Amino acid sequence: MTTATSPSRRIVLGAGVRLTRLPFGGAVLMNEKTLALVECAERDAALIGCLLSGECPGLAPDPGPDSDDADLRRVARDLLRSQWLVVTDEAK
Repeated sequence: MTTATSPSRRIVLGAGVRLTRLPFGGAVLMNEKTLALVECAERDAALIGCLLSGECPGLAPDPGPDSDDADLRRVARDLLRSQWLVVTDEAK
């Protein structure tokens, strides 16, 4: 997770992935190639925005199960594993 805050590494949308923010505060991720969709509730959409902006607050080393850090780690882990999000060294 620390790689996302490093100046040379950042989290971006995976290849062919589009992010659409919804009017109620949620978001939809769509893979243009497979047409797979992931709908995110308002909280997870906000966490995705945080990850993509690179402006996530410092993560606690051992977050509790109800902390924002735990939610951020869960969202990041799930979306990175499924390649909706990826880590890159490329400049913006």
